[in-house]
Amino acid sequence: MSRTECALVMCALIILAIVVKVLTFDAQGWMRKDLRHGDLYALIEIASGVRPNGLNPDQARRLQDRGMVRGFGNGNYRVTVKGRLALLIRETVRHSVQIEQ
Repeated sequence: MSRTECALVMCALIILAIVVKVLTFDAQGWMRKDLRHGDLYALIEIASGVRPNGLNPDQARRLQDRGMVRGFGNGNYRVTVKGRLALLIRETVRHSVQIEQ
């Protein structure tokens, strides 16, 4: 087998692995892992700017451990890209459940 053919086979295997990973990804499980009731609502309030300091210490620790918020200033927080992705997944899942009903 030539180097080109070997490279194409390797690319095909990598693409197959990515497709399998994407198809078996549990979005809701990822989004809610290590979070408690109310954490996502607090994340929504921070993302919308309603309450940038609206986290209690436990919520702040859990969301920072997951990389969904980043602290700045004196007790204020900003939502990271990962946090916005979690909110997007949450909204998509809620919308698809409403359509099914």
